[in-house]
Amino acid sequence: MPLRRAELDDRELLRNLLADYLFEFDGQTEPYEYFDAYWTEPERLPFLIEGDGEVAGFCLVRILDGGWHIAEFSVVPKMRREGIGRTTVDELAQLARAEGAAHLEAEVYPHNKGGFAFWRAVDFEIVGADEKIVTRRPL
Repeated sequence: MPLRRAELDDRELLRNLLADYLFEFDGQTEPYEYFDAYWTEPERLPFLIEGDGEVAGFCLVRILDGGWHIAEFSVVPKMRREGIGRTTVDELAQLARAEGAAHLEAEVYPHNKGGFAFWRAVDFEIVGADEKIVTRRPL
């Protein structure tokens, strides 16, 4: 099981992983606006991804409209393309289904070709598009 709920003690580790991801994605260095809410709002769920005995990434989820919206998801670069992302999404789907969610959803910027390819590879379908492409996996 690569996925585990991030605890308060994991907060700084998760903050650093998120900062690295945002910088890699778009060069952003601003603090993540909703970060603290993941420890105060019950509809926000912070997870760490583990692989080979070390932290391999993170997933931030918001329970919304009958589903689990994946707000942020990243596997650290050195552990990508090893199946950790797919395994994590499958596990997340099981957790969400057990909690009564009808779907998982992830939004992808059109220029993020790698992100879009990942969500399609883990059985997400396009359900809408505007500024972002909305993808969804029924549970």
